[in-house]
Amino acid sequence: MKEIFDVNRFGKYFAYDVRSAVSTYGLPMLILGLWPFIWLIFSYLLSFIFGHDVGSDQTYRAWPFVVMVIVGLSFGARVYGGVTDRKKGTDWISLPASALEKTLSLLLVTCVVVPAALLALTTVSNVLVSLFVPDFGSVLPFEGMGSFISDKTDGNFFNFPLILWLNWCENILFFTLGALCFKRNKVGKSILCYIGLAMLIGILMMLFFHTTSLDNDALERFFGDIDAARAQTWINVALNVIYTVVFALLIGGIYARIKTIKA
Repeated sequence: MKEIFDVNRFGKYFAYDVRSAVSTYGLPMLILGLWPFIWLIFSYLLSFIFGHDVGSDQTYRAWPFVVMVIVGLSFGARVYGGVTDRKKGTDWISLPASALEKTLSLLLVTCVVVPAALLALTTVSNVLVSLFVPDFGSVLPFEGMGSFISDKTDGNFFNFPLILWLNWCENILFFTLGALCFKRNKVGKSILCYIGLAMLIGILMMLFFHTTSLDNDALERFFGDIDAARAQTWINVALNVIYTVVFALLIGGIYARIKTIKA
């Protein structure tokens, strides 16, 4: 059993994995996380020089989501992509940890440590903006999301922060799996695979819903006379099943790839 999982060995490897991620991707993440504050100061300087406003509030509001996309695309290739290299891969294989321990560590780093670090950096950036420009507002990642969340009393409540986190995990794990599988052009090839899967999902949606957009009209046509509460229950069950299957495939694929590399 200890050959598969040992708490002490896993703890040491996880600490090494976090240190490796910080040394490899720490500076880019720091710049990306603090960029709203950096750009705000820069835009104010440009506005002072040219005599008119440079930049817009929307730039700052959208930036946390832009950062999520950039990090989700590049983190896996930058931090774990080296395992497909002969020399770096050999060094990584020689690390005293099982395939299961390396998979669990990767999951914790990508799905817990990285989003927590991004949230912390965005919060620091927001505090700095509030200190230097009190009237400017907030650039917190969930700012303004309340308008998208229906009241629970309407029976149409969706936990968007949770959905956002699940989508983050799904995307970063997908591109990390691509980084583990492809030897060159890791991000580009992963994007092509992502587009291919999106097209396949679009075809399946056309078959089931006769549309590629799940708006209210499409859902009403699909569910017919079924009441809203039951329809929402079905949607939630479907989402749970989809997320479970997707995560099982991604985690299983990552584990299988790590096990293959170790072999």
